Amino acid sequence: MDNQTVINLLTDYRSYKFAVMNLGGIRKEVSGDEGYINRRIYEERTPFRLSNYDKDYDRDRYGRIITTLESAVDFVLSDDQRSIIRMKYMERNTLNLSEIADRLHKDRKTVSTQHKKAINSLAKALVPFKRDYMEITNIDHMFDAGWEYKEPA
Repeated sequence: MDNQTVINLLTDYRSYKFAVMNLGGIRKEVSGDEGYINRRIYEERTPFRLSNYDKDYDRDRYGRIITTLESAVDFVLSDDQRSIIRMKYMERNTLNLSEIADRLHKDRKTVSTQHKKAINSLAKALVPFKRDYMEITNIDHMFDAGWEYKEPA
């Protein structure tokens, strides 16, 4: 995987996480039974069985992306690199490299070098992902009042 794709994945991290929350949470094993983190934001707005659209596939796919990103950041990167990546991409209020350098009390060039090394390491760790696997399927049209599900021809 190239570095720009890794940056795009990290930039979209919060969007993937929000999409998973919209689709019903991340599937987890709970004492042998499958359970969900229940944070269904739009559940009350959508009628049951709105369409034959299977949101389990997207929820599982986005959940795997989130889990893999979080695991790669935690496992592959050093503590300094992990802090930089989390502050730049994964936290709610992201920072630029100068702000991160100030917060970590380090030189901006050092932070920039650590950022590049972190992106390179993540690019190696995330090689199995394909671009089409990372696309977020937009389902906003399902909330339009006049929308109807139509079977593909």
